[in-house]
This record gives sequence, structure tokens and C-alpha cells, in this order.
Amino acid sequence: MKINLFLLLTAAIFLPVKKIIAQGCSDAGFCTIGNMNQHDADQANQKKQSLTLILSNGIGDENVFVFTPGIQYDNKINKKWAIQAKLTANYANGNLGNATGLGDLFLSSTYTLDKKTNWETSFLLGTKIPLNNSDIRTGNKPLPMQYQSSLGTADLLAGISITNKKWAFATAVQQPLTGTNRNTFLPDYWNTAAANKYSPTNTFKRKGDILLKAGYTLITKNKLNLNIGLLGIYHLGRDTYINGNINNKAIELKGSEGITLNGTAVVKYKLNNKFSIALAGGVPFFVREIRPDGLTRKFVLSPEIIFNF
Repeated sequence: MKINLFLLLTAAIFLPVKKIIAQGCSDAGFCTIGNMNQHDADQANQKKQSLTLILSNGIGDENVFVFTPGIQYDNKINKKWAIQAKLTANYANGNLGNATGLGDLFLSSTYTLDKKTNWETSFLLGTKIPLNNSDIRTGNKPLPMQYQSSLGTADLLAGISITNKKWAFATAVQQPLTGTNRNTFLPDYWNTAAANKYSPTNTFKRKGDILLKAGYTLITKNKLNLNIGLLGIYHLGRDTYINGNINNKAIELKGSEGITLNGTAVVKYKLNNKFSIALAGGVPFFVREIRPDGLTRKFVLSPEIIFNF
């Protein structure tokens, strides 16, 4: 009966996502890094260390299939300090070809203040280190960002989270530190109708993001946990690219700035003291006009397997 309930909740949450275009997070993993993770009412009772296998997949712009596996290590050192490391990879397949590559290495630490009320406050500081320069090609032709395994920049991550047994509120910033990546895609290089539907991203420079999250634990019963929430991402400005056929000045991509608002849900089922399974997804309410970074998804489905030790 418990497993049937888990499957029914999973289907109810994720089946509607397929029909809606979603931006998803500002980058694979940022919205769930460290204390930005969806609120888990059983978090205080978890063991000190865990390994999580993440199997995120979805459909992006122009029906590009994207599979982004990841492995995550968490260590709750003591009541105040926790550290996390996450490694991602990426496979993309679409009408311009396919691409495989390593993604990013996320490193973060979380510091939690002494708890004096029912609310707990924690601070996050971390970084995203690219393991790919965003320059994957097919043959001798550059691929757009939808096929790249990383945004190609080193980023600073910082945030704050406030939680109690039911509610979780968080805000964070992701700021690129290394300027442009090494992507060289221009539709002119391909000279096809299919390529013209992708945003030009030669020498792509992406602005930062501010994240706002609110989560509520709707169900905490026996081994089942269901959390729903809102996730807002404000892109701080217009991204730019360079077209050397015109000049070497940065060209703004109009409509790449602004807000994206998503509804989110996470279902988690505790199999035993060592293993849990989870499924996460989101439904967009508002999206930016264009998202040249390639993070658009028509649907996102992210199963997880967690091993606690």
C-alpha cells in the first residue's frame, strides 16, 4: 500500500510536466546544492554521510534529448558544518547531432547557526568548476549551448536558508567569474534551417542569477515525504555573443534577461536506514523570452538513489 501511494503521487506530480516548456534551474545542480536542497523533514535524523546517484533527463529546445547524470557526496561534519561535492556529466542528442562530455564539479560548505527557536538558519558558500569549455563539436562544426555539457565558466555560489519542520525559505546568487566561455556556435556556420532556430553563442558571456525558493512539507508519513514549493530565478541582465563576421563587439541577446518562476515537487521514500529513493520535477509559470544558455526543458524528470552511511 505504501509503495502504491508513492507511485500514485509520483505520477500525479510529473505527468503534466511533459506538455509545458520549462527553463529549469539556472544550472544543473545549483538549485539543489547544499542547503538550497528541497526541504526534507527527516534531514535531522539522517546519518552523517551520504552518496546520491542523480539521473536527470529531459527534452530541451528543438526536441534535444538531454541526460545529465551526477554523483553527489554529503558529509555532515558536526551540528554546524556540512560539506558537499557533486560531479556531473551530460549526453545530448538532437537534430544537429549528439554530444557527450563531463559537466561541472560543485564544491560547497554550509554553516548552521545555533538553533534558538523553531527556525534554523544556515549559510552556503561554494563554487562551480567547469570540466568542459562549452566547445563540443560534431565533425568540424560547433554545437549550440543546448548540446554542451557545461556552461563553461567558473562560478561563485552563495546563499542563505531558513527552515523549520514544515517550511523552507532560501535565496542564493550564482555569479560567473571567468567571463566568456569558448563556445563558437553561429547559425551561419551551418547555413541550415534547423541551425537558424538556435541562439548564436559564439564567445558566449552569461550574466548571473538570483534564486528565491519557498518549500512546504505537505506529507511526512512513515517513510514517505512530499514537498512542494516555488522556485524563482532572476537573470540579472542580457547575455551576449560576438559575431566576427560583423565586428568583435559584444551583441546583446534581447529577452535573455528577466524572471522564471517554477512550481516544484519532490517525493522521497525511505526504503530502510541506508537507502532512499526520490523523484523531483517542476512546472513553469513564467519563463524568460529566450534562454540561449540551453537550459530550457519541455519536461524534467530526476530520479535519485541515496545511500546513507
